[in-house]
Amino acid sequence: VSPVVLAPYLLWVRFYLDGVAATALDAFRPMLAVSDAEFLKLRYELTTLSARTTRLVTAVAMAVLLLNSVLLPGSVVWQFGSSFGAALIAIGPVGLFTVAVVAVSTVQALHQLRMVERIYDLVGKIALLRAKPLYAFSQLTARTGASLLLLTYYVAAARPDLVSSSPVIEALLVAMVPTAIACFVLPLRGMHRRLAAEKDRALAEVASRLEAVFGRLHERVDQEVLADADKLNAQITSLSAEREALARVSTWPWEPATLTGFLTTLLLPAL
Repeated sequence: VSPVVLAPYLLWVRFYLDGVAATALDAFRPMLAVSDAEFLKLRYELTTLSARTTRLVTAVAMAVLLLNSVLLPGSVVWQFGSSFGAALIAIGPVGLFTVAVVAVSTVQALHQLRMVERIYDLVGKIALLRAKPLYAFSQLTARTGASLLLLTYYVAAARPDLVSSSPVIEALLVAMVPTAIACFVLPLRGMHRRLAAEKDRALAEVASRLEAVFGRLHERVDQEVLADADKLNAQITSLSAEREALARVSTWPWEPATLTGFLTTLLLPAL
């Protein structure tokens, strides 16, 4: 049952994530100082895996499947045929197609996430109070991770016998959970560092200006000259409001709802 479900699911996920990636790139367009031709090239590279890589990944995946099939115990093989050869004829084509789809989809996802890091590197000056376009790719990274989690939970629930009898599949499923988390977080860490550095710089700049205004205020108090106290008070209020606004800016490039949705996908099925 699993191969029949997995291949269509992963094909759908692959096309779905390509659409999410294209939409995210469109939302990210104001942050990129690139020409239209360069933007179209980025879109193509973000949503397309090269033919050479696809062929190589497919060949490796098929070789791994054949090796794993040889190592399977007879109790599993006999579910599909009276002998290894008969079982291979019965489920071989579907199995080969499924592992090829799994492998290519995984490599395409990793390629896509690396492209996110590359696109982030093209961003010039960051405006903290206008940083929402920077959150666009968190939808892609979160949904990529969530798709791996759903796949993991499905395989573990639907075919526990296959998981327990195959060390390769068991190891892959265990590795899927930290991989899904990494898919969500790691591509965003570079932008997180840049946002954090810009936030520190902006807060230090506001603090410096507040110190200067307080210094002028102290001079007026010492001299008992408070004719412009209202102006100084207005400056202090304005700078304090700016500091509070900057302090509330998140340095992780995602919306709270995105993080909540990912954590729900991670924890709820397990619970």
